Amino acid sequence: MGDFSIDKTTLLAIIIPMIALLLVGYISYESTIQFIQKDAVDDRINSINQRLEHLISTITYAETGQRGYIITDRLGYLEPYYTAVSNIQTQLGNLDIMIANEPDNQQLSLNELNMLKGLIEAKLAELKQTITLRQSHGINDVLPIILSNRGEVLMDKIRATTLDIQNHENSLLDLDTRQTQAYAQTITQTIFIATLVAAGITSVSVFVINRDIQKRHMAVQKSLQIEVEKRTEQLQIVNKELLAANEQLKLHDRMQQDFINIAAHELRTPIQPILGLAELLRRKLRDSAVGGTNNSTNKDIEHLDIIIRNAKRLLMLEQNMLDLTKIEDRSLRLDKEQFDLIENIQHLINDFSNELSKEKIQLVFTQPTEKEAILVNADKVRISEVISNLLGNAIKFTTKGVGRNITIKVEKKNSEANVSIKDTGSGIDPEIKPKLFSKFATNSPGGTGIGLFVCKSIVEAHGGSIWAENNSDAKGATFTFSLPTTEQIVFR
Repeated sequence: MGDFSIDKTTLLAIIIPMIALLLVGYISYESTIQFIQKDAVDDRINSINQRLEHLISTITYAETGQRGYIITDRLGYLEPYYTAVSNIQTQLGNLDIMIANEPDNQQLSLNELNMLKGLIEAKLAELKQTITLRQSHGINDVLPIILSNRGEVLMDKIRATTLDIQNHENSLLDLDTRQTQAYAQTITQTIFIATLVAAGITSVSVFVINRDIQKRHMAVQKSLQIEVEKRTEQLQIVNKELLAANEQLKLHDRMQQDFINIAAHELRTPIQPILGLAELLRRKLRDSAVGGTNNSTNKDIEHLDIIIRNAKRLLMLEQNMLDLTKIEDRSLRLDKEQFDLIENIQHLINDFSNELSKEKIQLVFTQPTEKEAILVNADKVRISEVISNLLGNAIKFTTKGVGRNITIKVEKKNSEANVSIKDTGSGIDPEIKPKLFSKFATNSPGGTGIGLFVCKSIVEAHGGSIWAENNSDAKGATFTFSLPTTEQIVFR
C-alpha cells in the first residue's frame, strides 16, 4: 500500500465543518429537550385547569343533592351528594400532588390551593350541617342557615380562588411560551449562523483542495505520460522482435510443410510398388499352395501379409501427412456427394477383413434396420478416411484372443448419424484424453498423433463432432463421430 497523508489545509477543511455540524447537532438536541419540557408544562397546566373546573362542577353537584333533600326530604337526593363528596376528596388529593411538583418559584399556586381546600372544607361542613338538621329537626331549623346566604358566599369564594389559581397557571403558561419562543428564535439564528460558517469554510476548503488536486493530477499525468512514452518505446522494440520471430515461425512452418509433403511423396514412391509386388507374390504363393501342405509356403504367405499390412499403414500415414499440410494451410477441399453411410462402412469392413482374420479379432456391425439407408451429404473419400483411421486404431489397440472384438454401430438421432467404433483394448490414458484429438498427441508410444487430429478436422469441416470415452467395463474405448443427415428416407 502507498503512503497516505493529509496536509493541514485538508485537515482543517474536514475538522472545522465537522465542529460546526456537531454544534448544530448539539443545539438541535437541546432544542428538542426544551420543546419536550415545554409540552410537558403545557400538559400539566391544562390538566390543572381542567381538574379545577371539574372540582367546581362536583361541588355544585353535591350542593344540588343537598338542596333536593332539604326541599323534598327524599333520601334519593343524598346519593349524588355522598358520591360528589367522595370525589371532591380524591380530586383535591390529585391537585395537591400536581401543584406540589411545580418548581419553587411557582409555590403561589400551592398556597392558593391550601386556601381553596379550607374553603371547600367549610362548604362541605355547611352542607353536612344542613342535612343533619333536616334529618333531626326538620326544614324549619334549616331555613335560617339557607336564608343567611352563607353557602352562596362560600361558593363565590371557592370560584374566585379557583379562578385565581387558573389565572396563575395561565400566566405561567404564557411565560413559558414566551421563553420557548425566544429560545427557539435564538436556536434558529445560531443554527443559521453555524450553517453559513460551515458552508463558507467548506466552500473555501473545497476550492483549495480542488486546486491542490489539480496540481497533483497534472504532476501525475505528466509522470504517466513520460512512463507511457517509455513503455511505448519498449513495446515497439518488443513488437519488432515479435515480428521477426513470427517471420521465423512462418519460415519454419513452410519448411515443415515442405518437408512433410516431400516425405509423404517419398513414402508413397517405394510403398506403392512394394505393396503391389507383395500382393502379387502372395496370390502366386496361394495359387501354388492350393491343395498342398507346404509349411514353408504358408510361412512365406504370413510374412507377405505382415508386409502388406504395414505397407497399408504407411500409405495411411502418408495420406494423414498430406491432409495435415492441407489442414494447416486451410486448403483441404471437400467434394460432397450424397451416399449411403451404412453401405460405405460395409465396403470398408471388407477391406479390413484379411487383417481382422490375421489378428483373430471378431468384428460386429450393428445398424438400425437391414433395409433402411442413412444418407449423408459428405466427401465420401474423406469420411472413408476417418472410418479407416478409427478402425485401424481399434485393430491396433485390441488384444488378440478369445473375447476380444470390435463393434461398429450406426444409429440415426434426429437429424444426425452417429458412428461408434468400440474396441476391447487398454483404453485411453487419462493424461492423454484431454488432448487426444490435438496435433501430435498420441495414446501409444509408437503413434504419430496425426490420425485423430485429421479425423477431427475432417468431421468438423462437415459440421459434425467427434469424441472418445473409455468403456464402462474398463475394457477398451469407444470413438464416436456424428454427421448431419439429409431429410430424405431411402430403402435399399
